[in-house]
Amino acid sequence: MDKRITFDIPYIKLVFQVEMAENAVFPKTKTAALRGGMGEMLLRQNCISDWKCEACRFNKACVVRHTFYSYMEMKPPYMTGEESVGYLIECQDNRTSLRKGERFEFTLVLFGESIVFFNIYLQAFCQLGAAGIGKHHVRFYIREVRNTQDEPIVRDNEVDMRKYCAGTLNEYIRQRKKELTGRSGDWLLIFHTPLCMKYEKKYMEKFMGEALVRGAARRTQMLSYYVGTAADIPGFSAYPEIKEQTVRAETVPRYSGTQDSRILLRGISGQAVFDKMPDECLDYLIAGELTHMGKNTSFGFGKYRLERK
Repeated sequence: MDKRITFDIPYIKLVFQVEMAENAVFPKTKTAALRGGMGEMLLRQNCISDWKCEACRFNKACVVRHTFYSYMEMKPPYMTGEESVGYLIECQDNRTSLRKGERFEFTLVLFGESIVFFNIYLQAFCQLGAAGIGKHHVRFYIREVRNTQDEPIVRDNEVDMRKYCAGTLNEYIRQRKKELTGRSGDWLLIFHTPLCMKYEKKYMEKFMGEALVRGAARRTQMLSYYVGTAADIPGFSAYPEIKEQTVRAETVPRYSGTQDSRILLRGISGQAVFDKMPDECLDYLIAGELTHMGKNTSFGFGKYRLERK
């Protein structure tokens, strides 16, 4: 049986524009608060078992399992926990203070079957705005949601599902590959959020070409399983060699409601420069621009972009 990764994985990228209903103080990184708040609202709206997932008899049909935890019929052997592979939350706005009426944006990327639950996610974020986000329960309004082509799906409380159009990783790879291979110069991989990933059983303290390619491939493999295809990571014949790099350790604090404690998420940020890029690796690294790589991707970790310089 052919178990190659085909990249025939649907996705949609949704940009939420949020307006503050009152003055707000935020942490620099907002993704953890958005994800945690979304999860709590999903439970409030849909749970019928007092949030006791382990004892619930409706696991397979549970909306929270399919949206917050990404229910999977089958998994690669290294996936042992409640993995949230069906979505990502991104927010590049690092302002820590926002006044009433000011706006910020965050992005929700949905993969596979998570795509069909758009209205469930939308309701969760609308309810989070009404209940308030973060330690001080600051309220906000969803003013607009735009699609990948920057067209409004939601505006002024009206939803236009005709604009809700999913693409595939294949299509994204083809477009980006045309852009990147049409330029000359070194390849530059820039991490916009921390990468938390193990290589040879140790957390990485610097970037390594093989680890980056295999990390991107592993993420695509997880999504292949999520859409019902048991795919293998290929045996690469070559990896890009890092010519130079800049790297820095980063720590992102978050509050865990389930553990009722403050947690520090750790990783490395920076950039790596390659003079050559094997074609067999390029597709996976391009796909990783959408899927991220490493641990804590549902908190926005592992976001990067390829450039030429």
